[in-house]
Amino acid sequence: MKHAKKLLAVLLALALVLALAVPAFAAGEGGFAGRLKALWERIKAAFHRLLVWLGIIDDDWCDVILPPDEPYDPDFPPAPKKPVIYLYPERPMEISVTVRPRDARFTETIPAYGEGWRVLAQPGGTLTDLSGGGEYPYLFWEAALEAPWPRLTEGFVVAREDLARFLGEKLRFLGLNEAEAGEFLAYWLPRLAGNEYTLVHFAGAYYDGRFPLGISPAPDSLLRVFLVAKAATGDERIAPQELVPFERKGFTVIEWGGMIV
Repeated sequence: MKHAKKLLAVLLALALVLALAVPAFAAGEGGFAGRLKALWERIKAAFHRLLVWLGIIDDDWCDVILPPDEPYDPDFPPAPKKPVIYLYPERPMEISVTVRPRDARFTETIPAYGEGWRVLAQPGGTLTDLSGGGEYPYLFWEAALEAPWPRLTEGFVVAREDLARFLGEKLRFLGLNEAEAGEFLAYWLPRLAGNEYTLVHFAGAYYDGRFPLGISPAPDSLLRVFLVAKAATGDERIAPQELVPFERKGFTVIEWGGMIV
């Protein structure tokens, strides 16, 4: 009986892949390569559904990694931009930090990443690189990311004239301080200024799953804020995203970054 269920699962998965893949291949853009890309995204989505059905992976993880309804530009795929990591120990402390991208690769790290960062962190946030020398206000990385992308099923649609106020309020509610929020806005507002409306989502499980963060010694409090933004028309109907405030205590780590899809 157990083997029969597994066989049935495989047959159902193959049927689902074919049902999704044929229209994807027919509708794919960018010639044969674009069609293959669309086919591959559908196959991966179907495979994730199968893994959930078999109980191998968690349903929450699968829900956030399904591909978006609209295709992306294959010449300019979404990519995490300027994730920065602030370290605030209660006393001067040597700290090791790792980011392990899944289906992604670093395109830039400051300071040099090597097998991970090893720094001497001061309570005010100043970091001294113990491998290559130099002082930094935070750890910086960017990556080239492969699909799947986050599916934006909840969030906020914000008009251009309201975006600065909206993001400032949400960032402070989430737990960024004035300096961190100011740096976030200085980087992201110019990149979103061309949108009459922007769909804003703060990724959680998707970001943690694609970019696991390791810190030793472990912090007392950790906040990762990852903006996912998309140009909108203003007519979208999307469920409001419920956000949870963050309390800093003890050795605190703050990270922010974002991605346009």
